[in-house]
Amino acid sequence: MATPSVQLEFREDGVAVLTIDQPDAKVNILTQQLWTELEAAIDSLMPRGDVKGLVIASGKPGVFIAGADLKLLANAPAPNDPAVRAFIEQGLRVLEKLESLPFPTCAAIDGAALGGGLEVALACDCRILSPSPKVQLGLPEVRLGLIPGWGGTQRLPRIVGWCFSPHRGLAVAADLLTMGKNIGWKEATEMDTLIESHDSSVLTDEAARTVSKPYLIDYRREQREQKLQPLTTDPSQWFDPPAGLTGAAAEAVRVMVEGASLPLYDAIKLETEAFMRLAGSPESKRLIAEFFASRKK
Repeated sequence: MATPSVQLEFREDGVAVLTIDQPDAKVNILTQQLWTELEAAIDSLMPRGDVKGLVIASGKPGVFIAGADLKLLANAPAPNDPAVRAFIEQGLRVLEKLESLPFPTCAAIDGAALGGGLEVALACDCRILSPSPKVQLGLPEVRLGLIPGWGGTQRLPRIVGWCFSPHRGLAVAADLLTMGKNIGWKEATEMDTLIESHDSSVLTDEAARTVSKPYLIDYRREQREQKLQPLTTDPSQWFDPPAGLTGAAAEAVRVMVEGASLPLYDAIKLETEAFMRLAGSPESKRLIAEFFASRKK
């Protein structure tokens, strides 16, 4: 029997801790199998009336989740590949279930949360980071000729925009989406009021305390309702897209701006169709091949 990648434990305080630790791998990668295990764990929690909250953590030192399974995307024969669509829709379904759990959820991040890894964290109600130099948050898909495929173009501007203003939400998201850069824990805490920082040694305990706080129950409902709604009815009032963008960067901003005036899950449908046009394209396949080649040097 294969060793599971997901372990679910229940603390005495009523908080469930879901630990991701893919066997025989240096980092956690979002594969079809990992999404399947995550979905099974979340489904098992949905009817539990005795669970007060959920913490999602990693068993890999220095890594939360490093991103998606690029081999599947590299093997796509062309855009709009059915296998890629099934993969993307699987992840979207799991994150929608995560967002609908009847108790607060928190991502405990003690390392890299990149691409799909950050998108998992954005689907949680709050995020707790350690002040480690290994903590890096980012949506680097543009470097591979892609855009985020699991809601990153829509959840990020909503979360930052809800904390501050639609302008800041769109501006911060556009910067991460088009530059493909990573940010550290300090910069992340400055852009998201639902992020806290605690030492690695107590990260899971602090995350458990956070989801157990009574105020977060009502705050969670309000935040989730806000996230589901349009960020603004008129994105052009708040944001002027950067000039000169091309390719995946232009698509990321277009989808972000058009989706800002739609309910979340309608906006994510725009993202999915844009992703499907890019995944399997000659440009994306070339950039993914170059990425794999660079790792062999």
